Amino acid sequence: MNTRATPSRHHPGRSLVLAAFLALATLTAPRPAHAIPSFARQTGWSCSVCHTMFPQLTPIGRLFKLGGYTTSNLAGMQQLRQKLRRMAPLALDRDPPLSIFIQASDSFIQGGGANQFGSGGTTGQGSVEFPEQVSLFYAGRIASHIGAFFHLTYTHTGAFGQDDSDIRWAEHQAGPDGSTLIYGIDINNTPTEPDPWNSVPDWDWPFYSSNYSPLRDIPAPYIVQASGASEPVAGLGGYLAYLFGQGQDHWLYLEADLYRSAVGIGAGTNQVYGPYSFGPIQNIAPYLRIAFEQNYAAWNWEVGALGMDTNVYPTTVASGASDRLLDYGLDSQIQYLGLTGNQIWTAHVSWIGENQYWEPVPSLSFKPNAEDTLETVRVNGQYLLRHRYGAGLGYFWVWGNPDPALYGPATGNPAGLVSANGSPDTNGFLLELDYLEAQNVELSLQYTDFNRYLGASSNYNGQGRNASSNNFLSFLMWLSF
Repeated sequence: MNTRATPSRHHPGRSLVLAAFLALATLTAPRPAHAIPSFARQTGWSCSVCHTMFPQLTPIGRLFKLGGYTTSNLAGMQQLRQKLRRMAPLALDRDPPLSIFIQASDSFIQGGGANQFGSGGTTGQGSVEFPEQVSLFYAGRIASHIGAFFHLTYTHTGAFGQDDSDIRWAEHQAGPDGSTLIYGIDINNTPTEPDPWNSVPDWDWPFYSSNYSPLRDIPAPYIVQASGASEPVAGLGGYLAYLFGQGQDHWLYLEADLYRSAVGIGAGTNQVYGPYSFGPIQNIAPYLRIAFEQNYAAWNWEVGALGMDTNVYPTTVASGASDRLLDYGLDSQIQYLGLTGNQIWTAHVSWIGENQYWEPVPSLSFKPNAEDTLETVRVNGQYLLRHRYGAGLGYFWVWGNPDPALYGPATGNPAGLVSANGSPDTNGFLLELDYLEAQNVELSLQYTDFNRYLGASSNYNGQGRNASSNNFLSFLMWLSF
């Protein structure tokens, strides 16, 4: 990145972390911004200070998020004091922290029968979506220690809905040994949304995909299904990040959240098993996260673990027996930023397993196995040259024990989403090419190649459809302002 300082000769991680945290904690002088979304307007920084390609974060971007989105270099702050028995400070930015995001796509599926995610409707060999989605963000500082990433999205359903969002309070304390403790409280609507790394489900690559992509329909654990606010939940939690060592180049991150069912704007469920839909959460669902990051002058790497224990009702009626979904996973990320920022690459690997304990629902003719397992692995990497030309390559793999009630013809799903042998096993590769006209304008070409789909390479649905029939080509455009 072009904002990085020259590394220390003796402590290679010192310049990175101290410069980043100094920018966040001491409010450095304004710098010209080369992009216009609300975070850039608030800080005066180029988008590339915090992102490689949106939404992938750099260490400075991770610190900005941990700090509650509150860092600001604006000189146009108005301090208004009202006399209501006491002096009450009111801090208002001259420019409100609002941004708009627009995405459009043109897609082609090799074997036809493209399924529109979330609607159950199908089309021919592809579809143009213009727009595919329009998002409105309130993203930035609310008060000195409170910030928000509030996200509303208009989608193909024809209505606005609440997308992944959080509001957080954050504070930091400097230790006598040169360490720093950042701690905060957050309210969010998506498990893994508060996380500052891109190796967790809500922020994993590919960052964008068409609503017709077969990747959206493959079986996934609950914590993956819930990404993007796809389940109507709300979580209250806390986190802390301990920065220690020479140059504060060691980071330890801990997070704990409690999730409950919630009613919000456009809240709805993911219908994933034919007539069966995830219903409300019974009581609360705890989520735990631990991660460690090591920083060097040009490199950083992270390793972490997560877990979530959820009991959900099988219908929208919150009564009777519930199904238990126990999720657990490991993840890692490595990132090279370079001292000039001309070449950047990031790689992620994640594994998530789920133990499923089902109860039959006679009214829905839903009679699954008493216990099932489902696991998923993702390995991917992205390369960016001169903040303009990018490429990504990834491998995905889903497997679990067969269960016709979940994946077979009994689900009543469209023919392309039925497994003749009741198996969820799916794997393949994804290739993406990117061109960034500017830091807020991106064009992408994605190709997904399936080696196996729902249990077989050929005739997986018993009606002549092969895994390669779901091979998918998509052209995407997004811009934000």
